[in-house]
Parts: sequence; structure tokens; C-alpha cells
Amino acid sequence: MAVNDIARVYAASLVEIGREKNILPQLEEEVGFVSGLITGDRDFRQFITSPSFSIERKKDFIKKVFQGNLSDEFINFLYVLIDNERQSALPDIKDAITALIDDANNRLRVTIITPQGCDKATADKITSELKAKYKKEIILREVVKSEILGGIIIKIGDLVIDGSLAKDLKNINKNLITSKVRSEAAYED
Repeated sequence: MAVNDIARVYAASLVEIGREKNILPQLEEEVGFVSGLITGDRDFRQFITSPSFSIERKKDFIKKVFQGNLSDEFINFLYVLIDNERQSALPDIKDAITALIDDANNRLRVTIITPQGCDKATADKITSELKAKYKKEIILREVVKSEILGGIIIKIGDLVIDGSLAKDLKNINKNLITSKVRSEAAYED
């Protein structure tokens, strides 16, 4: 079973618990917080994922640090992950939970990448066009990457629409290298 499949199974379980207990937004926030710790804090990640620390020691740590700050349901969920040695999958589980909740709430997350940021009118136009096409609420995230030189890249799930100048220049370069030039037409200055 691939990591993403495993993440989806755990995510579906946590979403079901959240719906039953009516605490889904809280669980979504908590999984995001702890996932952020795993990806952002090297010491925490090493401790929580290292096989050299016992399961009981990890659970005691979780209890001491998070008891009273996180819901009992989420702490128990962390215990299940630790028991099954799946705690390193928490960032993938967070992504799967976000996808499940977005799907249930008819939302679509879209990332737009531009070299200098996107003005409000352009962002609004992209949002309205995508909303009309997909019939979903659009959650737009903007990323600035100067290396694309110009244009825009739009990411919708696995779909990437690359209208960047950097891509166009790579294509031109590739075409120039692979194109055959007739010998009588080629000359040097």
C-alpha cells in the first residue's frame, strides 16, 4: 500500500471521528499544527519518527506536551499512528484530510505562480473563470517565483497549466537544438 493510500485511510478515519463528535474543524487545525511540527522542527521529527525511541516513550512525550492543548480524539489518533509506526505519514494525512474536507465542502484549491505577484483584478478573473468551469468555491494561493521570468503557472490538483516565459524559452532552445539546418542555408559571419 502506497503512502498516499495509507494517508487516505487514516484521514478518512479522522474525518469520520470529527463528524461524529462535531469537531472536524478543530481536528483539521490540530493535524495541521502537528504536521507542521513534523515538517518544520528537525528535533521533533527525529524523536517522533526514530525507531530508537520506544513507543511508550513517544506516547508519554505526546501526553506531556499536548494533553490539554489538543483534543483527546487527536491525541488518541496520534497514539494509533505511533502504535502502527505511521507518525511520519502525518503530513500526507493532513493533505488527505484537507482534500476530503474540500471535496465535502465543494472547494477547489488552486495555486498560481507568477514572477512578481498577481494583481487583484487578475486573481479575481482567474477565480471567477475557475469557479464557473468547476462549479466550486476556489481557494487561491499565490506563489512568487522570479525564475519563471514572465507569464503564469496555474496548478489545480495534478493539472499544471504552464504559461511561463521560462518554459517557452526552454521549448525554443530545444527546438533550435533538434532542428536540422540545410547546409547551403547555413553560413557564418
